[in-house]
Amino acid sequence: MFCPLLGTHESLMIKLPVLLFNTSYIRYLLGIICLVLFVVQSVAANEKASAQQLEALNKRIKTLEQSLNQVKGDRTEAVKKVKQSEKLIAQTARGIRENINTSKKLQKQLDKLRQEQRDLSRKQDQQKYYLEKQIRAAYAMGRQEYLKVLLNQQQPDQVSRVLRYYDYINRERSRHIDEYLAIAKQKSLVEKEIVQKDFTLQALRGRLEEKRDRLKDEQQNHQNLVAQLDIEIKGKGDELKQLSQDRARLEKLLKEVQAAIINIPAPKDTRPFKKMKRQLPWPLTGKNRVRHTYGSEQIRGKLKRNGMVLIANEGQDVKAIHSGRVVFADWLRGYGVLLILDHGGGYMSLYGYNQAVLKEPGDWIHAGEVIATAGSSGGQSRSGLYFEIRQKGEPLDPLVWLNKKRQG
Repeated sequence: MFCPLLGTHESLMIKLPVLLFNTSYIRYLLGIICLVLFVVQSVAANEKASAQQLEALNKRIKTLEQSLNQVKGDRTEAVKKVKQSEKLIAQTARGIRENINTSKKLQKQLDKLRQEQRDLSRKQDQQKYYLEKQIRAAYAMGRQEYLKVLLNQQQPDQVSRVLRYYDYINRERSRHIDEYLAIAKQKSLVEKEIVQKDFTLQALRGRLEEKRDRLKDEQQNHQNLVAQLDIEIKGKGDELKQLSQDRARLEKLLKEVQAAIINIPAPKDTRPFKKMKRQLPWPLTGKNRVRHTYGSEQIRGKLKRNGMVLIANEGQDVKAIHSGRVVFADWLRGYGVLLILDHGGGYMSLYGYNQAVLKEPGDWIHAGEVIATAGSSGGQSRSGLYFEIRQKGEPLDPLVWLNKKRQG
């Protein structure tokens, strides 16, 4: 590795005083500097490459989504309506969550301002007390007493002391007046900010209630649409065909994602996924109840599940089982609002049937971080969470990886 700081000869070193510098030592230090510069440049280049790879991944996924949406199975009116309904629910639910988070932050700011207002009121009362005390003392002493002391020629030392005392009293009174006025000004500003924050918070809560009412209507409409879709599928007798098509879409999506992320580096600050057997937390907090296990029959004797379905309340937090990067967060037929995390080493985790996803493709996620809210998307008749773990595209039994306590 060539470093311009070192050059190819020692002409620079010859000019340095021999007694003060050691040529070999200086070259050693300059070599370290060059190495650091090289590493920094390499890191910057890697970050730029990762950003470009991520952009390419997003474009590839969007192209894939378009092709998946053009599949004949998605062209029926019932499927389109269910999809639109579930996307609308996801958007509304995410908006509600954002409103709640904003409301909490505003409430904290408001509480802090009200505490500041109380502190300022106490300080103001204290300054007022000092001023009243000084005014009473000055009044008690009176103007005549002050003149009498000044005209007293027999005790000059006493005159000097009294003058200093009066000067001190006046300065203290002036200081307390200034502090009182400064506190009053600050208190006025705080009170104005409280009024503004309170108005914003009330307006936000009003919008939140509107969104909650809208969500209820959308969920009711969704249930009706799902019932219509179920009648349509069973009426045609092609439930197996629909499920097979849904699975084929997911397989195609996973292959495309794997091909796109093969060169994107995985996070190095966590334990490799392959070493986490029986140690991973469950994706739902609390006692996790399994509705359908991995490998259970989806259609008797014809199709088995590649993942498991957990019982979940509508809107319940869904958490990442391990750190990784979001590589997909959108609606996919049969799986509803789906989020896929890449954990490196060919391992992925899938979270389906969500009410809403809270992350975007490209986001880095920590283990235990909330990534979605559980729901009934994907045409489900009741809320739950569809969960898969895959290695190089092959489904694995999640129970082999999750801890035995069934705690999230």
